[in-house]
Parts: sequence; C-alpha cells; structure tokens
Amino acid sequence: MSFVIQLSERAQKDLKAIQRYTLKQHGEKQVLKYAAMIKTGLEAVANDPVLHGHVRPDIPERYRAHQVGKHSIIYRVNGHTIFVIAILHGSMDFMSRLS
Repeated sequence: MSFVIQLSERAQKDLKAIQRYTLKQHGEKQVLKYAAMIKTGLEAVANDPVLHGHVRPDIPERYRAHQVGKHSIIYRVNGHTIFVIAILHGSMDFMSRLS
C-alpha cells in the first residue's frame, strides 16, 4: 500500500533552505543530487512508513524519522497520509525545532 505524502509549510521551507545552502556551498550539481536523495527518501517513506522510519528519543513519540544524507525527514502517519512535519539537519536540536 502506498501512502500520500503531504509536506507541511515548515517542511517546504526546510527543503528550500536546504537547496539554497547546498547551492551556495556545493554548487548546482550537488543541489540536484541531494534533491534527488530527498525525493527518494520521501518515496521510500510513502511505500512503507514503518519500515523506513524509526522512533527517536529526541522527538515526540507521535513522529517518526527517516534519515537521508545528513538530514532527517520527520513525519507522522494519519490513515493513508504521511504528514511531513520538517526536514532537519542532524546537527540541529530537534525538540526545539519541532516545538
């Protein structure tokens, strides 16, 4: 069963910020590569959110996380919809970012 992915406004902003930073620091080729990795990560979560996500002690229990490169896709499942709450870099304090 495949799920529908819905990006929150916050997750959309995170994705744009990741792309801007990657472009500035690493160039256009790396932006395209990293964007493809995130897209593949989202597709994996859509195909099986339990298999591809895990619970983390630094995020609320209702959320799951899927690691993509140096970022984590933070989401919750509601029926057949996956709500992507945020896309956060591993160095960030997740609890403060999700509050």
